[in-house]
Amino acid sequence: MQIFVDADAVDYKLISICHKGDIVVSQDYGVAAMALGKNAYAIHQSGKWYTNENIDQMLMERHLNKKARRASGKNHLKGPRKRTAEDDEHFRVSFEKMIHMAMKVLENPQVIKTPVVRNGKQSTLGYQPDIWKAWK
Repeated sequence: MQIFVDADAVDYKLISICHKGDIVVSQDYGVAAMALGKNAYAIHQSGKWYTNENIDQMLMERHLNKKARRASGKNHLKGPRKRTAEDDEHFRVSFEKMIHMAMKVLENPQVIKTPVVRNGKQSTLGYQPDIWKAWK
């Protein structure tokens, strides 16, 4: 299944199928907050874990940064730097730790049921490597 609407529709679909104990990978703090609200785990693509202890501060920082951008007239920033092999390795290690922790907590250790993978306004439901290769 592919979802092509607006970015928020993908976020809401992801959260609608998210359950307690699922792991959500997102760079969007709002999506992470909604996942935590459903007692799921959330991790950033950098490997940083979103938790109930840090999500409020992260959301506040996002709000303040957006406010500062609006005040300065800079609405579009350059964006993040290109990922490196070290970034990928850091994420892998952090993600594996999260999986092991989730498996200890869950009665049924089936951590990943159906992955939702998002690339901007595009997303897939389930394992779709042929589609992912075509994404730019």
